[in-house]
Amino acid sequence: MSSTAKGQPGGLATLNSSGRVPATQVRLTATATLDFASIAAGAVGTLTVTVTGAATGDFVIVAPPGNLNTGLVVCGFVSAADTVTIRVLNGTAGAIDPASSTWKVTVFTA
Repeated sequence: MSSTAKGQPGGLATLNSSGRVPATQVRLTATATLDFASIAAGAVGTLTVTVTGAATGDFVIVAPPGNLNTGLVVCGFVSAADTVTIRVLNGTAGAIDPASSTWKVTVFTA
């Protein structure tokens, strides 16, 4: 696997020749208990997690809980300094009220 640096065409994070993020690139993590309100069919629920050191443009990985309801799609991004926004899309035909659960967020800095 070849290296691709953030800021280069098609690049989000720097990977070494083994396809891993090198130790020189900072990895920030946070764990939070999130309790999304009921999400209507086709709607999006949004909550935030504090990740100290995160900056807009950084690469985000969201690890939802293992009991996440079928039909929910998750994404995350740094929306402001030290803040990761998690969005959950309900792709089903009915409302879903996800259980309060522990979520993990990892941010790789530029």
